[in-house]
Amino acid sequence: MMENNSIDEILERLPAHIRSPLQQCRNLYKDKATEIVLRSDRPVTVYCGKDYYGVLNSGVMSDSADNADSVISSHSDIESTILRLCDYSVYAYQQEINSGYITIGSGVRVGLSGRAVVQNGRITNIRDVTTLSFRIARDVLGCSEGLIDKVDPLKGVLICGEPGSGKTTLIRDYARHLGYIHRVSVLDERGELTAYNRGDFGFDTGLCDIFVGYPKAQAAYSALRSMSPELIVCDELGDENDFRMLQDALRCGVAFIASVHASSLGDLESRRTTADYVRSGAFGSIVFLSGKGQVGRIREIIEIGENND
Repeated sequence: MMENNSIDEILERLPAHIRSPLQQCRNLYKDKATEIVLRSDRPVTVYCGKDYYGVLNSGVMSDSADNADSVISSHSDIESTILRLCDYSVYAYQQEINSGYITIGSGVRVGLSGRAVVQNGRITNIRDVTTLSFRIARDVLGCSEGLIDKVDPLKGVLICGEPGSGKTTLIRDYARHLGYIHRVSVLDERGELTAYNRGDFGFDTGLCDIFVGYPKAQAAYSALRSMSPELIVCDELGDENDFRMLQDALRCGVAFIASVHASSLGDLESRRTTADYVRSGAFGSIVFLSGKGQVGRIREIIEIGENND
């Protein structure tokens, strides 16, 4: 199963004294873990939805991370892990690092926190990394069935949820389904949607046309010029550049399936950028997911009409 491949990708990059106990207790977390987190000079923690567990040197999991036998990740452990994540070429991954993450095989995204180096208002590096958060990628076939026959993808669908609610998982499965019905271009900026790694896709992408590693706007314009999509699928719409891209695609008659971080309609409308997405007329349906730890489960679908002023 893909989640097991994701865990393999993570474990093989960890120092032996961390990898071994995590391997020993693997069966206890493999089906429910969402993140494995290393913090400098702190216990290694495994997150399962809203709950978290410590890992002991004896190879068992603990309800508490505050245990004398807890596996501790040192600063040097984090530094050596970063080197392995980058295949010992940090420079090749600098753009991703500056954005706060590194993507590895099987769609695993590794979040980083540390000290930012800023020049002329732009982050040029992250040094003294103190946290590595490995998000475990899961491919849940059929999880988008709750959308099929309930929304019209050609009128646009905006998928909303809090972090960890399964937006990426749902949108991946939905894109795969739609690719057998419509011409679909997938904009996979971080390699999470397709688990792209060295020319291979770790997830089944169906008949979609995939653009990996492009900034979203550049990928969208490339798709519009060369692939004649009916639908463009992307994860995590964000800033004004994404909004302009969306407007340009709409003028070309292309619909969007996309996601944003928002837990409710009030949350969505309380921020200017996400409120603009609602008012743009780009999305005929807004889908809200149930919440963290309930991967891809749909709580509510709101139809907002063809046009919003």
